[in-house]
Amino acid sequence: MKKLRILHLIAKWGRPTDVIHDYIGSLNPGRFESILCSLGRAPDQTFIPEGFSLHFLGYGPEEIKGFNPFIILKLKRLMLEKDIDILHCHKYKSILYGTLAAMMCRGRDLKVIARVGSMRRSRTLNRRITNRLIFPRITKIMAISQGVRQDVLRFNRFLDPQKVVVIHNGIHLERFPFRDLMEQREEWPVLGTVGRLVHTKGQTYLLQAFSQVHKKYPGARLLFAGAGPLLNDLKKEAEILGIAERVHFLGFQSEVSNFLKQLDLFVFPSLAEGFGLAVVEAMATGLPVVASRVGGIPEILNGQPCGRLVEAADAAGLARAILDLLSRGEQGLAELGIMGRRRVEEGFHVQRMVKDIENLYLIMMDGSS
Repeated sequence: MKKLRILHLIAKWGRPTDVIHDYIGSLNPGRFESILCSLGRAPDQTFIPEGFSLHFLGYGPEEIKGFNPFIILKLKRLMLEKDIDILHCHKYKSILYGTLAAMMCRGRDLKVIARVGSMRRSRTLNRRITNRLIFPRITKIMAISQGVRQDVLRFNRFLDPQKVVVIHNGIHLERFPFRDLMEQREEWPVLGTVGRLVHTKGQTYLLQAFSQVHKKYPGARLLFAGAGPLLNDLKKEAEILGIAERVHFLGFQSEVSNFLKQLDLFVFPSLAEGFGLAVVEAMATGLPVVASRVGGIPEILNGQPCGRLVEAADAAGLARAILDLLSRGEQGLAELGIMGRRRVEEGFHVQRMVKDIENLYLIMMDGSS
């Protein structure tokens, strides 16, 4: 049987351990042959992929911005040269350029998947007009959560709902070993969060909530993993709230699992989130979670008692949920963490994601809707 040739298209190179690399490298090599193509330039550091090949179109960030017809022509040549069966596009720029290039491959029954991972991606008039032109040519739109799927359909009412499918992200569980519950901590509790220091991640509400938690637990600490433009503003806010000595900004963490193992409770106060992969990673590590009820996050917890959901931008609600979980003590938190790990094992392993994507490829090639 001929292998299906998949071109996975991204706008720029990401970390070798990101979700896209993970699932591409895990596809069945006996049935699929994958090429990961970036619109951008090759990274400075050499990366040798396992299970797929790499291709870089070589464009700089300024050349990708706006609209560059030469990208479309180059992609068309690549897809014809490599005899591609399925074009799998990730994020808006790749979807735009990839779909237009596929439309130029006349006479080819080239299937196109658009993977959408964020909320409100169709909020502008220009984006809606563009979607109206290119979405009819796309075979399937792959949303990373039901929240994203509903968002896509709400802003693009012309779409057939059957065209938009949901495949949740998955992780390699071995990268997130369960934390050592027997480790003796000098201070308890240690709260933490992961994410860029930007407005949409809602860290200001976490600081406000922690100021209330600190009153009941003076020994509590709050750790931030991530960098971003709001670093100085958040530091100033911590000083104003009188908690600066108990709050630590650790910057970008290349090994998130090592950061998570320092915590007793994970807090994710995001204002908008397509899925919430950081929540899955924390649960895999055995941490109870307090998170915003936005986007795909409720689908992760799915009503399980391993965490609490609160309304976005509600510092008081965040504080109540944190205090409620902390009142269970170390043993109670450990029990909730075990439930969270089990939830991830059952629903968010990368192999489950890979199986769902492989099935989608085969259904598309069979001509089923």
